[in-house]
Amino acid sequence: NKIQKKVASVGFEYKNELDALNKVSEETKELKKEIKAKNKKKIKEELGDLIFATLDVARKLDLDSELILRNANNKFSKRWKKLEKLSKKEKINLNELSLNKFNLLWKKVKKI
Repeated sequence: NKIQKKVASVGFEYKNELDALNKVSEETKELKKEIKAKNKKKIKEELGDLIFATLDVARKLDLDSELILRNANNKFSKRWKKLEKLSKKEKINLNELSLNKFNLLWKKVKKI
């Protein structure tokens, strides 16, 4: 936030939240490209750029990115606990699930 506020103070920033979000999409494309190329150094660089761009969206929306991440972690953890509880109830071994079956179970948990 400090870096982004500093550069924004001299005019180096996107006009609005949607322009900032477009930068996130651009960075996502660049990250995908490097993942396909299996270039570990560039992957780290592009992932950093993606995170930085995402934080800029939060700043543009005047939101606390640290609080947003903390809330997202809490939300995920609560859902995961529900998923574990549901899997025990339905006698599902999580170690044996495919990603597709995990996603189906996740969608079910989101409705609880």
